Amino acid sequence: QMCIRDRVSTQSTWGSFKLMDSQKQQAGAEKKEIPIDTLPPQQILQIRKSLEEEVQVLGQSLEQFKLAINKYDENKQVLDSLKKKTTADNQMMIPLTSSLYVSGVIADRENFLIDLGTGYYVERNTRQASEYCDRKIAMLKENVEKLTKIITEKSQQIDTLTLVLQKKVNAIMAAQQKKA
Repeated sequence: QMCIRDRVSTQSTWGSFKLMDSQKQQAGAEKKEIPIDTLPPQQILQIRKSLEEEVQVLGQSLEQFKLAINKYDENKQVLDSLKKKTTADNQMMIPLTSSLYVSGVIADRENFLIDLGTGYYVERNTRQASEYCDRKIAMLKENVEKLTKIITEKSQQIDTLTLVLQKKVNAIMAAQQKKA
């Protein structure tokens, strides 16, 4: 049986939801669990809609993590390709915009500036730059796994809410048919 707990929370403590009794909330008392079977269909719909919106936002975050992983993978590939180039291969095209390039020469293939974010850069050698990319990829993959688990849990909760809602609607329709 599923209960309502912290339906607004983004943390993955779902197995049950919590709703605060307004009187107890004002008094600062603990949260009480309410079985979803006891909730009216409108409230179940509202909770389901909230969960669906949350899953959508989490899905967008998941895509952003995957794009970041691809970016760091690409950075590692560039570092590896620079190791293999000879000194005669120092010519390259440098992008000024997404469609505007200028010819350039690589002055130092051993040291790179790494963008740490918010305007901070740090100089690292090839090995350190590659290790930095590895650490970022590992961290992002760990976050992808966690986020995927949360999305799966929330999707299962949406399915459960849909089943409960469907049972309630069927019961209401059956009751109305008996009256008619």
